[in-house]
Amino acid sequence: MERNRSSERPRRVRRRTRPSRGRLAVAGLALLTTAALTGCEVLPEVFPKAFPSTEASEAPPSVRATPAAEGEWKQVTTQAGDMSFAVRADWTVLPVPANQTSSTTGIPAYEVLDSEDRVLATLQQNPGRGTRTALPGSTFTPVDTVPAPDVTYLGAGDTAVVLDLTTHPNADSVLSYGLTNGTEVTTAVAPGGHVPLGGGVRGYPKLAGPLFFQGRADLGADDSPTRQEDALALAEQYVFTQEYADVVHMLQSLRYHPERATPAECDGAAFRFETVNVDCDSVLDIYHTARIAQEIDARTGSLVRVRDRWLCRLKELGAELDGLPPGYGIDGKCRLEDGYGTFTALWKE
Repeated sequence: MERNRSSERPRRVRRRTRPSRGRLAVAGLALLTTAALTGCEVLPEVFPKAFPSTEASEAPPSVRATPAAEGEWKQVTTQAGDMSFAVRADWTVLPVPANQTSSTTGIPAYEVLDSEDRVLATLQQNPGRGTRTALPGSTFTPVDTVPAPDVTYLGAGDTAVVLDLTTHPNADSVLSYGLTNGTEVTTAVAPGGHVPLGGGVRGYPKLAGPLFFQGRADLGADDSPTRQEDALALAEQYVFTQEYADVVHMLQSLRYHPERATPAECDGAAFRFETVNVDCDSVLDIYHTARIAQEIDARTGSLVRVRDRWLCRLKELGAELDGLPPGYGIDGKCRLEDGYGTFTALWKE
């Protein structure tokens, strides 16, 4: 016999109800009671924003790091042989071929890479108009200065390693370091005839006469224009890092010794050229111009100025030079005024 379905009682459906205010109050009271019994250790975990951490944060360092030990360094010399500096043994130095705007004499730059292949610094003699400069309207904040009295190069002034922060409302912040000679760089020496704000002392490029040896620290996400205060705090902490100590030591080790230069050779139609820090195309162009100037303006073997920056002493037409008649030996010598560059023209045998 079938059961009468209509006689069954309907099943009750339980509804989930929110805790009443009374229940919440009881739960809160229980939580407070538990907290009181456990020394209030629960509250900061439950309400972290209401109870900021009282743990002492790690204090920033106040003592400068020292450079790596003497045995951890190696000497590096430029291709021309006239300049050298020290780098960490696990760092790499790579020549960077010149382009049309990187150097006024077409010579390579040298990049220093750390053990993770990050560029730490770049050395460039005779920098060209393509050298990167700080944006107009930038603000420069000095961070650190370390004297470098033993550095030798073309130029004068109180040489130092300078670290500063360059900020701009519409560009990333740059924490850069480099050698400066503490004096304004003349327009004849500055890249492209342009003197950066501060005369190459602040911002970038940082110039020490007709060269720069500079780099930048990694600010990470703090280089954003919206985080300039964070960038400054990080810049001040960077002074105490091992990396900065080693970078300063490297920059302070720069030495200029032109007597050790090894000339490269260039081949012309009637002459062969021995050149230091000047590419062959520039040599041939400059010497051809100098010879024209000699024939027109100076028939006495005097000094001839070419393109404002080159001084050439040429053999007088039909005269002897170094005891040799025309067609033999040295025909002329040229040097870059206020820069790194010389070459000698010799008659082909």
